[in-house]
Amino acid sequence: MPKIVDHDERRTEVVKAIIKVIAASGISGATVRTIAREGGFSSGMIAHYFADKDQMVRFAFEFVADRIFRRIDARLKDAKGADRVRVILEEHVPLGRQDDETAVAVAFWEMALHDTELRRLFHDKYDRWRQYLRTELRQLMPGIDPAALDRRVDLAVAMADGLLVTFAIESKKYRQVDRRAIVEDMMTMLGFGRDKAAA
Repeated sequence: MPKIVDHDERRTEVVKAIIKVIAASGISGATVRTIAREGGFSSGMIAHYFADKDQMVRFAFEFVADRIFRRIDARLKDAKGADRVRVILEEHVPLGRQDDETAVAVAFWEMALHDTELRRLFHDKYDRWRQYLRTELRQLMPGIDPAALDRRVDLAVAMADGLLVTFAIESKKYRQVDRRAIVEDMMTMLGFGRDKAAA
């Protein structure tokens, strides 16, 4: 009897191998051969699911982004007040050492600079992330002018992206306690210190 293959599960296994390879060797090292070796697959099996490297990176980025959004949703169930903003920022900024998700994000940005389709995907995911922030900031600042709200969201995104890159490149320099302290400084700059967490 032929073996039944769960194609969604198999594709997810390939994507996890892609993420590990990108984290270890960057985009240039993400070849079909290295990915196949990492996951214990055949090159033909990878080619069955992905037409080229761009498609692999795009799928990996979507996989990582969706995983981050799921974590945000799970944590927001128990968060209140300014802590909800903190959750959204913490899930975008790597608070631990260099991780696979960060490597994929940085690699994807590089490719998106020169690829219209990848840039569109980037905008879709960032629009969603901005909407999370916009919703929470509006709740905390009900009288804020829409233009001022958008500027505050832009500030939060710019700071978080800057920290993501800094922590990725200088991962050994920043201990977890330092990273959390910097996130707290971000919260203060946005107008929500620790004393307002339960507001």
